[in-house]
Amino acid sequence: MKIIKISKLIPLSISVAAIALTSASSWAAGTAAGTTINNTATIAYQVGGVAQTEIGSSASGNSSGAGTPTAFVVDKKIDLLVTAGTGTNVAPGASGAATNLSFTLKNEGNSTESFNLTASQVTAGDDFDTSNCTVTSPAAPVTLAADASTPVTVQCEIPANNGTTVVNNKTSKVNLLAAESTGLSETNGADTADSVDIVFADGAGTSDVARDAKHSAINTYTINTANLTVTKTSAVTKMNILKDDGTISETVTTNAKRIPGATIEYTITVSNATGASTATGIVISDPIPADLSYVSCAVSGDGIGSCSQASGTVTSAAFDLAAGQTATLTITATVN
Repeated sequence: MKIIKISKLIPLSISVAAIALTSASSWAAGTAAGTTINNTATIAYQVGGVAQTEIGSSASGNSSGAGTPTAFVVDKKIDLLVTAGTGTNVAPGASGAATNLSFTLKNEGNSTESFNLTASQVTAGDDFDTSNCTVTSPAAPVTLAADASTPVTVQCEIPANNGTTVVNNKTSKVNLLAAESTGLSETNGADTADSVDIVFADGAGTSDVARDAKHSAINTYTINTANLTVTKTSAVTKMNILKDDGTISETVTTNAKRIPGATIEYTITVSNATGASTATGIVISDPIPADLSYVSCAVSGDGIGSCSQASGTVTSAAFDLAAGQTATLTITATVN
């Protein structure tokens, strides 16, 4: 008996279709933590040119029917950012609103989170230390939705002018630290597809390390008070040569000398440095020496309005002097 083997070729065409996933979220933090993402692949194929029933995928494998979606849950990303605003110019001894330092806290994670805020004096790298630094707004813990931000205000007490470190252009640095407030722990070990793992994704700040659910930044106080300079000069404008009877025989204005009867002009100049704060309520006071007799006074320059003499002392009316301005009081007297 002869056995004949027949080989039958069956044409098979298989195509695999998968659902393309794209995030519909428009905010920078990305897909929200806890979101379940489903995905099913499908194969379409033919046998002998005849289309067969499509087969859907499953995580464990499927050979017929629609299959089961492969799913995973988006994990929680803890990420926050503190940035410092423009520094603040302050006067020695200032406190309260005059010392407002601005920061911004942003939640760059993908879930609503709460953060504690702590302000502290930086202990190195500046000229002087403030005291009693507090976060005045917002109240902590502050809760922020994903990708949301909030302004933060810090106030400190500025020490009094000590003539060395708390003077114009000296600086003090203040650190703001934000930290996740509920005590979350980062998930260790392998990923778990069907539960929300926690990942710390923050960068290093000025007083913290990367991936610690904290972030910090430094802002700066700069002393900017009035920077006044007072200059007083004298000049002789004329001298009188007297006769024996005491009357004037000659008045000399060129190369005059400071002899009895000569006229002396004192020029008192007050200037405020460029970039300084406005000085207010300035009063110039100058007692006339006993060996001089007062004649007159005059004012010129910025702000200063008038002058007068009483009981041998010349004073100006109170005036203000802004940065870069100069005021002058001129006193005329004669040598006794």
